[in-house]
Amino acid sequence: MSEASRKHKWAWYGAIYAVILAVTSLHYFTGHELHYYHGIYRRLYYLPIILACFTGGVRAGMIAAIVVCLLYMPHALGLGPVMQDPGSPTEKGLEIILYLTVALITGLLVSRGERIRDRLILAIEEKERVEAELVRAAKLAAVGRLSAGLAHEIRNPLASIKGAAELLGDDFAEGHPKRRLLDTLVSEAERLNGVLTRFLSFARPAPIERKKIDMPALLGNVLAFLPQGNHFRGGSISFDDPMPLKPIEGDEGQIRQVLLNVILNARESAGPGGKVTVSMEETTDPGGVAIHVDDDGPGFAPEALENLFTPFFTTREGGTGLGLAISHRIVESHGGSLEASNLPGGGARVTMRFPAS
Repeated sequence: MSEASRKHKWAWYGAIYAVILAVTSLHYFTGHELHYYHGIYRRLYYLPIILACFTGGVRAGMIAAIVVCLLYMPHALGLGPVMQDPGSPTEKGLEIILYLTVALITGLLVSRGERIRDRLILAIEEKERVEAELVRAAKLAAVGRLSAGLAHEIRNPLASIKGAAELLGDDFAEGHPKRRLLDTLVSEAERLNGVLTRFLSFARPAPIERKKIDMPALLGNVLAFLPQGNHFRGGSISFDDPMPLKPIEGDEGQIRQVLLNVILNARESAGPGGKVTVSMEETTDPGGVAIHVDDDGPGFAPEALENLFTPFFTTREGGTGLGLAISHRIVESHGGSLEASNLPGGGARVTMRFPAS
């Protein structure tokens, strides 16, 4: 609850108990011969009791009802110097019982209404999430079909271009200007072929060959074979080795691809002198594993967080926007989830969750 909401609630409590005291004062200082007015005052007590139920539920309503009973009792019984309520003992006794009954029933109804409201909010949020997933799935399917068609249409002529450039390059000596141009053509054709390969990987995911995977061992292996090792441009990557975890089931090659892609992205985001921290823990699902990759870079922009796993969306110069989209698809195909967020103290976190075997 926010500070403003808390202050608002306490203001309501103050008003409720002020009304209770005001009604009690009217009881105490109105003559016993004015029987009609005392009957009205007894009914006025219901107003703060009901308001207390709507403000704080059963507990607040019952407390208000008990306070009303305690304040009204001396007047009802004529204790001490307090003037006695002229109503009949049966009438006053039933009124006290009704104060408590109304508080209990109203509080229960309010609590039930709040539970129904919370369930409706959760249902609406789940509906919106499912709708967003369906829209994303439709986009991915369309992009996949387009990628597959384009890749096949481009790959064959690209192979011809590369082969022709290599043959022509043989006609010129090393260092010749035309040889350098043809070498550039070959390297660019290979780069485009790599992009097309990623397109096809996204459009047509490879089948999963499941086997038990020791995640800490796999992650350690990935970190050991990172380009430039664990140190990059003055920065570093650290791995908080966890307690022994149960193995998960999945395709080791595909999960390795996800880990490598996410860690390289974090390293890129951290920048020169930055720090990347990789940690691992067991999830609430016994045997499941969560891998957190944190960097101390600038974090994700709002637009990036919204479109991070959308194919072809990238904020990096020269990026294809397919790395995280492919990783997201691989993790989901393993029954897990891939999530991204900004850390409170600055930087970003990407979390991969894999279910138990």
